Amino acid sequence: MRRTALLAVALAAMLALAGCGGTSGTTTAPTTNTTTTQASVDYPPGVSADGVESGFELTGAHAETLRTADYTVTEITSIRVNGSGYKAYMQTTKAAGDTMSASRSYSATPSGNNVSSAEFWANASTGVIQYTHDDGNTTTTTVGSAGDTDLVRTPDQWSESLYTLVASGQLEVSETDEGNFALRASGPLNVTTDYGEVTTETLTATVTPNGFVTDISVSYTTTINGETATVSKQFAFERGDVTVTKPTWA
Repeated sequence: MRRTALLAVALAAMLALAGCGGTSGTTTAPTTNTTTTQASVDYPPGVSADGVESGFELTGAHAETLRTADYTVTEITSIRVNGSGYKAYMQTTKAAGDTMSASRSYSATPSGNNVSSAEFWANASTGVIQYTHDDGNTTTTTVGSAGDTDLVRTPDQWSESLYTLVASGQLEVSETDEGNFALRASGPLNVTTDYGEVTTETLTATVTPNGFVTDISVSYTTTINGETATVSKQFAFERGDVTVTKPTWA
């Protein structure tokens, strides 16, 4: 009888220990490690996450797009010398097939230049520029073709011009909400411009996945006639049906 009582006491003690310690009857599921694979990004030709690796590929793709579609280019240029307006204009260029037109309106011109606006028309062999002067009179100049005047650029000339800005490779790249890519200089860059070698203050561009540059802007300080000048240029490119009016033959 005494042995049975002792066994009962021992069993009760074991059950009490099991109820207040150890595992408490709960089973923990093993942890599963998961790996998230980030989708690859299709960058424009010549562009990677690290910047522009081949300005030749990027600007070549842009020029090819211009060659294969009608397009419009809007340019806004402002030049200030010693803080005062020196030259400022807005220009719209339209290209449809092998025919091109441009319209430039000046809001400021250098001293001695009395041109208030200019109109340009060209095909593959002939170009005509009509200048309107401050007094309302006009003068007309004939040039060989679109590539023979600094008023407009052909697709290949656009490639060369943009190459001088984006070929440095020192540009930060990020995706936009529209699925395009933003290029931005994080600091000053040495580039070639109409005024020779300069150092940029700002440089930004937007590029589609196929390499079409939709817009680019740049500002820099240079010297004009021995005086300090600040230049700001903005370009916007649009593809789509374009109607070029006037000829026969300007």
